[in-house]
Amino acid sequence: MINILTESTADIPKELCETYQIETIPVNIQLNGKGYKDGEDIHPDMLFDAVRTTGRYPTTSAPSPNDFAEFFNRKTPSIYIGLSSRMSTTFHNAQLALKELENNPIDLIDSLSISTGYGQVVIQAAKWRNEGMDFKELGFRIRERIKQTRGIFILDTLDYAYHGGRCSTIEHLFSSVLKIKPFLQIRPDGTLGMLQKVRGSRKKAINALVAYILKQISIENIPEIFLTHYDCEDEAQFVVEKIKLAGKPIQIHTTKVGCALAIHSGPYPIGIAYHVE
Repeated sequence: MINILTESTADIPKELCETYQIETIPVNIQLNGKGYKDGEDIHPDMLFDAVRTTGRYPTTSAPSPNDFAEFFNRKTPSIYIGLSSRMSTTFHNAQLALKELENNPIDLIDSLSISTGYGQVVIQAAKWRNEGMDFKELGFRIRERIKQTRGIFILDTLDYAYHGGRCSTIEHLFSSVLKIKPFLQIRPDGTLGMLQKVRGSRKKAINALVAYILKQISIENIPEIFLTHYDCEDEAQFVVEKIKLAGKPIQIHTTKVGCALAIHSGPYPIGIAYHVE
């Protein structure tokens, strides 16, 4: 059987990984001088509590080439779908590992996305694999699906993104002074871009998220949506209800943000990943 591989940053729930036989390699997290493995021995609440009590922000690091070499060393062919190479050294380390291996074929695919923006692709790849699709066709279909994926999300603050090197001092300053809620999108080239700058309350930001996805639903064929958040249950339910009221046959999944993304998003991130057909 073809192995479907990815990292913890895909934010795929453990039950779905088990159901579709998806294997993940954890991203490394450093918190107050101690190392952790994303999705194994640390929880986002631990990160946020540490920042509140110490003022020190946690950091992430990619699995090493040696980690990847061990992860890739299998007896059957593998397809690895990785975090955007434009946002992390993770994919580069996977490429370095591949050069040292002389085993069964491994196809490395740059998702050009983050979180369930590419987690949705990994799940679909596993479904195709389980339906009997062969190695070459899988690689082609996955790359085509990546072109169809979209990701949008709202942050409550840019503090974490700033300390993690994901936004400039000017962006951070203006966001704080003007009380702007950043409404971001994943660009086709695998980078992040500002979709809107929502000035005012959190409620206005959530309404902007709803308005955007409802517009996309009205003009695009969107069969499936992943609503990903952390500690935003009421807002997530509000968004789900608004999408359902659109009256389209859309399958909606609600998932949780993991530690690797939480380190850069901060508390209360909420976003939508989907693909268009």
